[in-house]
Amino acid sequence: MKFYSEEKELSVFNRRKKIADFKNGEFDTDNPDVIEKLKPHFRYESPKVISGLAIFLKLKKEAIKKGIYKKGMKKKDLIDALEKKEKK
Repeated sequence: MKFYSEEKELSVFNRRKKIADFKNGEFDTDNPDVIEKLKPHFRYESPKVISGLAIFLKLKKEAIKKGIYKKGMKKKDLIDALEKKEKK
């Protein structure tokens, strides 16, 4: 999971032990203990969010090609509209 800090270079300690070292305002870790400690204090980007966004953008692109995209459509709406278009 990737975490972001306003400060470019930052070290985070937990009881005198360094648990994170931000470089250029970013820190990436797979350690579940560190993730749980950093989540309440820093912005983060989950791999699930990234893959979900990629799927949404792919659906949006396909809907635009087929002329059925409307501004503000959600992922579920895109899927429903594309399925209806395929049935016709």
